[in-house]
Amino acid sequence: MDKKNLRLKVRKIRENLSIEDKKKMSKIIINNFLKLEELKKSKIIMSYMDMKNEVETRELNKKLENLGKTILLPSIEDGMIKVYKDDGHYKISKLGVSEPYANEYNGKIDLILVPGIVFNSKGDRIGFGKGYYDKFLSKNIYKNTVKVSMIYDFQLIEDFSGEEFDEKIDILIKESNILKIPNIEK
Repeated sequence: MDKKNLRLKVRKIRENLSIEDKKKMSKIIINNFLKLEELKKSKIIMSYMDMKNEVETRELNKKLENLGKTILLPSIEDGMIKVYKDDGHYKISKLGVSEPYANEYNGKIDLILVPGIVFNSKGDRIGFGKGYYDKFLSKNIYKNTVKVSMIYDFQLIEDFSGEEFDEKIDILIKESNILKIPNIEK
């Protein structure tokens, strides 16, 4: 199946999740994420605000802040991701996502939570098709940053391969397990 049709198929499954199933699976995934040694070592974390039945990140962001982590959130501006400290003030983007708008951040990030729709066990991902995260993650400053995606089990599909410009994920957190992807290029 091509990427476009795979994206549509998995996105439809995710968007049709019941609220109860989304909450139940999100809780398990978040608990798995909170056990990560890589998270415990991280001080500055870039997260995002969930949308369209993604694993719930809003409560997670609060938990991470309570653990003393600095939380950063992305904003799409002029086709690029800009990063801001989460200060609790948001605007609604053209994509319908809550985004911060003050306190831009340009420094080192220890761990980046990367959204997406379809993933494979090699660390490849299919996002929403705009390439925002691939462009952002390709910057040299983030080459050694741990990249984590929190996904539902059904989002892991082996029927595709990443392309040359795609940035790989290091760790996939699912309900059933944590998959650490060996990366010989780092």
